Amino acid sequence: METMRALVFKGVGDLVLEQVPIPHVKNPDDVLLKISAVGICGSDVKIVEGKHHFKPNTILGHEFCGEVVEVGTHVHHVKLGDRVAVDNNIRCGFCDFCRMGLTSQCVDIKTSALGVMRNGGYAEYCLVPEKQCFVLPDDIDDVLGTQVETLATVVNGMNTLQMLPYDYVMVIGFGPIGYLFAQFAKNISAKVAVTEIDPFRIQIARECGLTVWNPNEVDVVEKIKEFTYGSKADIVIEATGNGFEQALKCVTPGGKVLPFGMDSSITASVVPNEITRWATKILGLYLGQNTMVPSIRIFREKRLNMDPFFTKVISLDDGLSAFEDLGLDMKTLERKPKHAMKIVMKP
Repeated sequence: METMRALVFKGVGDLVLEQVPIPHVKNPDDVLLKISAVGICGSDVKIVEGKHHFKPNTILGHEFCGEVVEVGTHVHHVKLGDRVAVDNNIRCGFCDFCRMGLTSQCVDIKTSALGVMRNGGYAEYCLVPEKQCFVLPDDIDDVLGTQVETLATVVNGMNTLQMLPYDYVMVIGFGPIGYLFAQFAKNISAKVAVTEIDPFRIQIARECGLTVWNPNEVDVVEKIKEFTYGSKADIVIEATGNGFEQALKCVTPGGKVLPFGMDSSITASVVPNEITRWATKILGLYLGQNTMVPSIRIFREKRLNMDPFFTKVISLDDGLSAFEDLGLDMKTLERKPKHAMKIVMKP
């Protein structure tokens, strides 16, 4: 039996590089991809920590692109040799949510997401449905191609926020998601500041020409008041999963809060009357929603500065060390300072 290398998530704190069988086309709409590159997402780190839903004995990795090497009998829109980015969140297309255009609320996502509940891209090959494949143009390389789905989630956020050039914007957390939101804000000339606690990422923010504050060192509520001439932020994007209460303190009356970061271990206390009294708009959303094609367009036209975004490209064999660089002690599962923004693996 042919085998391949894969990083398999066995359970909390247990990620193992091992040989597993190479999958092959079974269903008529199956596409087999030879993985070109796969990004390590912050939610992958949370899966290993046990702070995100997961399925044991699953090959992780949902940020990936690859070459089509085998197709099912009903595959007509992609062909052998195509390079494709993958939307890992498989929707059913038939539930009420899907048929009302709310595809990101499809109940099937919980059980079918590639790299979370089904085998993903931390491997040499991955089997995906054709409808999840988006052909990449030649001017988007493999490394950038891993981030099409990541950007698609942020584009969904931008569509929801309807950010304007005169908005004062605050981004809580300058990880990859915070980075992309800040780039969009700069792109449309909004005034933007970010918060971050890790020295490595603080330096990246400065390299990008951003105002950045460490909430462990300064009072960010006072800082955002100064930054906005006393009015606070029109838009606060919470990109960590643990800063919702802080976001509510930093938004101006009538402003918008986007709780984007995910961490199922975090709870928050709010005073509903404060939200009502100050007409705060809390905008919930999940994943991308019909935003893969727009993301490809944005990358193709080089609208965003992605140079500082990628810290390094490593081999699959070095994947465990990447989690250390992304702030997780793999022996104790305790958090430590990060030394990377985005790490990409190539099999």
